[in-house]
Amino acid sequence: MTFDLTSKKHTLRLLHHNVAIVSSGKGTEATGATVTWFNQSSFEPPLLTLAIKADSGLYSAIQENRNLIVSLVKSGDKALAGAFFKPGSWDGALFGGFKAKAHELGGAIIESSPAWMACEVRSIVEEGDHHLVIAQVVDTGINNEDENAMCLSETGWHYGG
Repeated sequence: MTFDLTSKKHTLRLLHHNVAIVSSGKGTEATGATVTWFNQSSFEPPLLTLAIKADSGLYSAIQENRNLIVSLVKSGDKALAGAFFKPGSWDGALFGGFKAKAHELGGAIIESSPAWMACEVRSIVEEGDHHLVIAQVVDTGINNEDENAMCLSETGWHYGG
């Protein structure tokens, strides 16, 4: 059997992923990054599974704080999604340059996000260059129920494969 790497890359890029700003940490220790590999993985309890780059500051913050905030990026808001390719942090009322508010668990809720989830980490699977974070949704909010969440496929970016 041969493994066609071109076919692998193309096929994996056909998977649909939402785009979110994930943040963790309290106060000046909070950090956030653009994340595209996550999905709901359980109804009861409500769980998310996120793949977080193992050598990132966000991953370190999630390990230390054992919680995270997922602010979905609204469809078409490529500026927000792209801004967090470099880690974001608090500067007054702005997080990574965008209006936000702190959640009691830490992290930031981006105000332009159509909806957000606060999660407590249940386990971390340390395999590959992105570790799997399994987190329970413990709080949610809607900022604008008329907005749709961005999908990675609409950005023209290729993260995967």
